[in-house]
Amino acid sequence: MPLTNSQYDALMREYNQKQMRNHQITEQRKVELYRAIPSLEDLDEKVRDCSVSSARRLLDGDTSASLSLKAELARLRQQRIRLMEDAGFSPDYLEPPYDCKDCKDTGYIDGRRCRCFNQAAIRLVYSQSNLSDILERENFSHFSFTYYSDRVTDPASGLTSLEAAHHAYDTAQAFVRDFPRNGGNLLLYGDTGTGKTFLSNCIAKSLLDQCFSVIYFTAFELFDIFEKNVFDRASDVSEIHHQIFDCDLLIIDDLGTEFSNSFTTSQLFLCLNERLLAGKSTVISTNLSMKQIAEMYSERTFSRISSNYTLLKFFGDDIRIKKKVTSKK
Repeated sequence: MPLTNSQYDALMREYNQKQMRNHQITEQRKVELYRAIPSLEDLDEKVRDCSVSSARRLLDGDTSASLSLKAELARLRQQRIRLMEDAGFSPDYLEPPYDCKDCKDTGYIDGRRCRCFNQAAIRLVYSQSNLSDILERENFSHFSFTYYSDRVTDPASGLTSLEAAHHAYDTAQAFVRDFPRNGGNLLLYGDTGTGKTFLSNCIAKSLLDQCFSVIYFTAFELFDIFEKNVFDRASDVSEIHHQIFDCDLLIIDDLGTEFSNSFTTSQLFLCLNERLLAGKSTVISTNLSMKQIAEMYSERTFSRISSNYTLLKFFGDDIRIKKKVTSKK
């Protein structure tokens, strides 16, 4: 997965800290062991000397001498194990306490990322996505068509609310499936409370599980960051601002609920246009109609969206109200 440089550096700092911790623990245990078994330090010195001699003889081609040294090395190691066990220590007491024994806390095995590194990357992008808690509840496995009507019909498409929901769900699944190859952009628009944000979160969860970087912001939060980046120039805001343009998927939720002015209009166009030029994907959810988007954000922003986004219309009853009514029964 294409982690950003700052995300990769953060992970590698974690692994470096693990290695330093392991080294410190091993050194402390060695001191403890030598105090408990004074003769063990001399024995360890003999083991090291024997190992070096064996390696030198082998390099010189003296296989017979090397075999005898190996036998001596095995004898010394067995003696070492007996001393440790007699003193109440396990034979692997000086083994570093690796979190991952496969890569020995380096994050890599033969130049390839270890499974623990990939898992750590998933954890990191989750924590930086603003979605970590929500996604436990809002994901494809919890998506339900129960609240969509097969009687309410959209005059323009002829689809029922239920058929439109199935179409949006299938499109979102295809978007996730094809994302590694094709990326893409989605606009989820329509009535309030019809599942637009929920489906956005389903997409986010699936892509985060594949270790893509996903950043979620409400429109209000997004434009607040843009404003602070322009007028405050704070370092922490600057990093978030960079992530907005660099992440694999940016989710803008509730577009149209922010205070709209010339600044938000220009910043939205800049954000969407720059991400399109960079081949980065965006998912937008909004209660606005297509006409309202054009009126609020200018024709050129509307043109970018209508030309480069797959449009998914949601309509029907407010699911949140339906859930509240159901829970009271």
